[in-house]
Amino acid sequence: MPAPAITRRTPARVTAPLQLPGFTPAPAAPVVTTGWGVPEPAARHRIAEDYRTRGYAVVHVPGTTPAEADLAALADALNLGTAFSPPQYRGSAHTRGAVSRLTATADPAHPFQDRAGQNLHCDATLQHLGQVATTVMICVHPGRSGGHTQLFNAVQAFAELQAADPEAAAQLTHERALLRTSTFVDGLSTAGPAFGRDPSGDLITRYSLTATDSYHPTAPGRQEHLDRALAALADAADEGSRHRATFTLAAGQALVLANDKLCHGRTPFTDDPAAPRLLLRGLFTTRPTI
Repeated sequence: MPAPAITRRTPARVTAPLQLPGFTPAPAAPVVTTGWGVPEPAARHRIAEDYRTRGYAVVHVPGTTPAEADLAALADALNLGTAFSPPQYRGSAHTRGAVSRLTATADPAHPFQDRAGQNLHCDATLQHLGQVATTVMICVHPGRSGGHTQLFNAVQAFAELQAADPEAAAQLTHERALLRTSTFVDGLSTAGPAFGRDPSGDLITRYSLTATDSYHPTAPGRQEHLDRALAALADAADEGSRHRATFTLAAGQALVLANDKLCHGRTPFTDDPAAPRLLLRGLFTTRPTI
């Protein structure tokens, strides 16, 4: 989905505190384990450390065809607790036991039904800033082609925007900055900051660029400041940016993502009719702890 139509201006690179010091454009090497319960202490510690320093970890259990129970086992190994089901998904056919099935389908009521690309977003943006800290996605079957995961280090890009242009950055932190409207439940929307801080003072985000997201300035005369902020973040998320990583999840691999720090997207894909692309997704209000 296209980003908002804005005039881009590349800001001067500035010094800002590192939010995720391990994040690089080079994808993280997968943490290989013998089971979804991650029985090896060293593997569990590396997953938690990659999440803390990079904002994500990739877990690989070779030779497996994952199921919903495997997502629960991985969550238990990382002390994530019970998966959170957004209210608008409860009772939906695409979510079973708080695990969503991300696959192409002819069902128009299914929110993940097509093979088109997805622009950068945070999951559960209808929830309040910081409520859903972690997303776990396990690949059962990849697409025949495409379907590449794109990650954007949004909190680092925003920290640099605050240092370079605080007036613009302020347009993304007020209580009406980002309005998300549901495509699944008519009349449901949530307004709130696109960026803020958690109780420990760390930067967090719900920055998203889908067709149902709209951004609003603190006052009508501040629109140009908002435009500068959105342009700076769009530049920071461009292909080739040091704030962006791209890779493809293989069958039997999981992405454990800091959903309130990194945004994620996906390129379009084609399917193998015999084994259509399928990911299992769980949302969690906690972070991995070991």
